[in-house]
Amino acid sequence: MEATTAVTWLTLIAMAHPTGDNVTEAGFDFSVSPSSSSSSSSSSSSSYVSPYYVSPTLTMAFNAATCTIAVVGVLANGYVLLAMVFSKDSRSNNINAFITHQTILDLISCIFLLLGYVLTPTGKSDFLALFVCWFFTSFAISVSAGNASICGLVIITVERYVKIVHPVAHRNHYRRWMTRLGIVIPWIFGICTSLIPIWATSKVVRGRCVTFDTIGSTPAQKLTWHIARFLLLYVAPLAVFVFGYWKILGVIRRQRKQVGHNQSQGTSNAATAAEAASKRAEMNVIKTMVLVSVSFAVCFFCIRTYAILVTLKVVRGFGALYSLFSVFSYASRCLNPFVYATQYEIVRRWWKVLVIGIICRKHVEESSATSSGPLAGGEKRQTRKIHVTTENL
Repeated sequence: MEATTAVTWLTLIAMAHPTGDNVTEAGFDFSVSPSSSSSSSSSSSSSYVSPYYVSPTLTMAFNAATCTIAVVGVLANGYVLLAMVFSKDSRSNNINAFITHQTILDLISCIFLLLGYVLTPTGKSDFLALFVCWFFTSFAISVSAGNASICGLVIITVERYVKIVHPVAHRNHYRRWMTRLGIVIPWIFGICTSLIPIWATSKVVRGRCVTFDTIGSTPAQKLTWHIARFLLLYVAPLAVFVFGYWKILGVIRRQRKQVGHNQSQGTSNAATAAEAASKRAEMNVIKTMVLVSVSFAVCFFCIRTYAILVTLKVVRGFGALYSLFSVFSYASRCLNPFVYATQYEIVRRWWKVLVIGIICRKHVEESSATSSGPLAGGEKRQTRKIHVTTENL
């Protein structure tokens, strides 16, 4: 069975441990006791270890790595969000609104990923345990925000494609409500692909939150659901990224040649400079989004590919590999804010202003402290001189 999302798989597999209660999660039996099988005998001394079982040491290491990534992601996305909100140019165009929305989605995903490891339904009433399971330990909101982020990247790619490859159509037909719709659609996508399936199949079993996260009553229906999600959450976005940015970079390359041709013909310097500045801003956005798309493709390649291969029974599934590939997938939420901070001009400018402000404030304080010292000494010397003069009189 495919690991439909990296977060859900890490949760299910990391909690798998040797037990005789024959608890099955997401279709896998993590039981390791041979006595639970009807064909086993009491004289059997050998024991069976499920390939999905992860040792406590590896589980602790994977959990520590996941929590570290979540904490770094919260801090980094929080910083980028502050830069986007307080920057003067953050509301100047629709791409800034889209990137701000992407940062919010990544921040929510990291926050609920961290809370999922902190909160447990153990020792709570049935209603409260189910509430904690649905909202935290099933990672439903974290996974939904992550899937919404993928859809948001697709929307940004389509918007940039239309704006650069078909500028006339974009200028004549693009309206402000389309930006709002581009922010709402990812949330609907995340709810439909993750939140509803996870909530519909999550329950508390013996104090543990168990999530099946699959739709269908027959093996054929479940296989169709997992293949559809693989295509929808990885293959289709990757195809849109490759096609869209390939066309965009081709148009930008031709525009650069046209700018060089205009300069050779003696076009107005002011017009050429304005056009070059506009193209640099467009290229900055494209470069940033290409790096974010590459981050998505690389970080999710292992978990998505390995999961679909296990679903199709091409390779055998192993819990340790699922956990390792899941940690790789979390890195996407952590890498995106660093891409924005180092590549996107608005965030970089805000960072420079913040650093320069801190340095200037420190310099002013040091200057004030230095200048106040001689001033106090001069006042003291002047007082002593006046006092001596008075005594002479």
